[in-house]
Amino acid sequence: MAGRPRSTDVDRRLERAALMLFADGGRAAVSFDQVARRAGASRTAIYRRWDTREALVASALRAFRAESETGLEDWADRPLEEVLDLFVERAAAALEDQFARDLLRQLVALGPDGGAITQTYLVEMFAPRRDAFSAKIREAQDDGQIDPALDPDLMQDLLAGALIHRLLLWGDLATDAAPKAYIEAVLEAAGFPRRPGHKTLGA
Repeated sequence: MAGRPRSTDVDRRLERAALMLFADGGRAAVSFDQVARRAGASRTAIYRRWDTREALVASALRAFRAESETGLEDWADRPLEEVLDLFVERAAAALEDQFARDLLRQLVALGPDGGAITQTYLVEMFAPRRDAFSAKIREAQDDGQIDPALDPDLMQDLLAGALIHRLLLWGDLATDAAPKAYIEAVLEAAGFPRRPGHKTLGA
């Protein structure tokens, strides 16, 4: 006889609780007791779904990414200007979001020893996005919008490095430096085309 189907509502509550605990205190803070307490569920509900805290956090990361990108699944098929508009909006929002800063800080702190958490973030989430963005850059190079001598991977490293610097080191001060203007300036410095309506730093 088949068992009761899993409740997606319980799944989401457990994943949200785990991700909040992870953002607050890293992997060590994600105990099944704490997750169950915060989610208002039982430890048994967790054990039915995940064997380890790493598997739970990895699942939570996947759910968080899917939720945050709802409606944007086709971004790689959109025109470059629209993709960059989306990037500016979402990156600026991240700079102003304490949870986003805390989550990134914990992911970076894990480094290569994060097991399933790092594997999920780098292989399932980061690498496919990076590859798709590289393809978008190469299309723009073929169209003459971006210098063909520039390396797409290096361009993305420059973007990621600048944003990680702001997110991790500046904290609340990141919001005092006109986030959108900062991101626009980094895009231009990395070799992306200057676009109409570009905001300049200090303006």
